[in-house]
Amino acid sequence: MDFDDLREYVIGDDTKDIDWKATARSGNTLIRRYIAIRKHNILLIVDTGKNMAAVSESGDIKRDVSIMVAGAISSIAVNHGDLVGMLSGDTESNSLFHFKGESSHIEQILQHIQKATRLDSPRGKIANQLDYAARNLRRKMITVVISDDSHIDEECQRRIRNLRAQHEILWVTIGDASGLKSHIDFFDIDNDLPLLRVPRLAKAIRASFEEANKVTIDNRMKFFNRMGIVEQRINGESEVMHNLYRLLERSRYARIR
Repeated sequence: MDFDDLREYVIGDDTKDIDWKATARSGNTLIRRYIAIRKHNILLIVDTGKNMAAVSESGDIKRDVSIMVAGAISSIAVNHGDLVGMLSGDTESNSLFHFKGESSHIEQILQHIQKATRLDSPRGKIANQLDYAARNLRRKMITVVISDDSHIDEECQRRIRNLRAQHEILWVTIGDASGLKSHIDFFDIDNDLPLLRVPRLAKAIRASFEEANKVTIDNRMKFFNRMGIVEQRINGESEVMHNLYRLLERSRYARIR
């Protein structure tokens, strides 16, 4: 038996690629190396916390924008013969969908995002999913993170560095509603209380709010640039296809196609 064509199975591999005869002879679970090499492994890392059930900058529900993004990326990958998996979750739990290359698998992924992202879900914490991926998924892959404007604190930055050391990362930020649109009433997702409309505030306060928001976005962009992470901001469903094209065009994944 030529073991040069095989490698040991790791979490996240498609069980269909296991060579059962070689596994029985060697005593270790072995996977066909040539299958693993010829396919790219695309892992969606998706925030399904209650924050993603709130509205985006455009007024669309962030969950719906997330589903469109995940569906589009998955379809592109599968059409190229690649495998797609998903790691999703919030502050309390993670859900892992192993890599597969089937349309029915994409449908299961999208249905899970829809069902898991609710106003009564725990809050999101994308650092948890990044940490799980870095610790448990050793298979070489391209990761696509789908989250919102949640603050990337020092803990999250550490998780990103750990994951980036192992894998390429593309990052989709779904823009939060700023509260600057006077025709929309906003409510706090934690207590359902109405929020003060920013346009009613003094001009100086409004300007300060806008400046702070700009600084946050700029700092996020600078961090991603230092890490070699391609980020694309998407504010609503109407922007998904155009902005995903821009993301892929700028990424290594687009160049190898």
